[in-house]
Amino acid sequence: MPSITRRSLLGTLAVGATVGVAGCSSSCPDGDAPEPSVVVDTADADGAFETLPSGSWPSPRFDAGNTGYAPVDPPTDSLAVRWRTTLRTPRVDGAADASSPTIAGGRVYVTTGAGAFALSLRDGTERWRHGTTPATTGPTVGYDDELAPPIVADGRVYLATMDGVVALHADDGTPAWRATDAAATGVPTVVDGGVVVPTADGLVARDARDGTRRWRADVDATMPAVADGTVIAGGEETVALDAATGDREWSVSDRAELYPVVTDGTVYLGTYGRLVGVALDDGRERWAVDRGGGRTFAAPVVAPETVYTVERPSEAPDATFALNRTDGGAPEPRWCSYVGEGSVTAATGDHAFALQSGFGGPRVVAFTERFGEAAWGYAAADRPVPPAILDGGVVSVTDRGTVAAVEGA
Repeated sequence: MPSITRRSLLGTLAVGATVGVAGCSSSCPDGDAPEPSVVVDTADADGAFETLPSGSWPSPRFDAGNTGYAPVDPPTDSLAVRWRTTLRTPRVDGAADASSPTIAGGRVYVTTGAGAFALSLRDGTERWRHGTTPATTGPTVGYDDELAPPIVADGRVYLATMDGVVALHADDGTPAWRATDAAATGVPTVVDGGVVVPTADGLVARDARDGTRRWRADVDATMPAVADGTVIAGGEETVALDAATGDREWSVSDRAELYPVVTDGTVYLGTYGRLVGVALDDGRERWAVDRGGGRTFAAPVVAPETVYTVERPSEAPDATFALNRTDGGAPEPRWCSYVGEGSVTAATGDHAFALQSGFGGPRVVAFTERFGEAAWGYAAADRPVPPAILDGGVVSVTDRGTVAAVEGA
């Protein structure tokens, strides 16, 4: 068993359906920054992937449920930055200068204040650019507003914009349709031939083929989740809507701090005070993790065996917690690690990917799933936004518009 020196397997105290984590009042038993075994940066970027990664990352949290989990094998050794490019980034309403990346069909898609960019996954060269102003959204990590990223599905790229929503042909960036009746205010979700878009006029569902409006619901959302014919919108309350009609199915007062996550019949909500799981079919609370002391839980990343979330105490550094998923019960804490003012945004079967801030050194760190060891890090020049994870590759974007691709075995 590997030595565990800076993060601990955590004991639990279960009371009914609520789990309280035993430990000190700080966010994590170890309070220092993780030290990855390997650190890579852009100094030796040689211009192109040697082996083009496979897989895709079509939305900012991989799937329509916002799980952040991709069934791929990310790079683990023989790591190198293959290419780097910096995009034009005029500021939009005080948000980050660039969006998180999405990837499909051998291309990387990013929005900045200069528009939507399609880059070659192999070497980062620009394939096309569509000049539109992307929508700004509420935060999906941290505390700052963000630019809505491109969403890719079925040969189309969907953009939330200041004017509404536009669908582009992925091959050349030409418009397929646009809808300008209400400004977009959040990240679209594409599922079952429809596009669900947060707008200034509420949550709107459109036909993905031609943009025809299907329904509108008077609810707020930053990044809705869709699963099993149900849309989950997180605003002042958490609301479930029928994905076909927009009819309200149920609502609960638990308010997701960032956005909801849905998988395997459970809605995961990171809230002020608790990490909560409610039933997708009726909104009934199934379990809660409560550490006490006014702690906020960020939106989790949910893998088949592990739930990752960042705990934000009021007077201590943030920490990533890994919790074992159980059969219907509350997740049981396994390890934690200091992340400063960071977040965890993606996971594969064996690793979780965290964004670090508040100290020098690597800004994107890959942790092992079982023990939380910092396996490797990417030393971005500026603060990174959530990366895209592929088989054998990672694409990272900073909030200043630097796009970089990491390759490994």
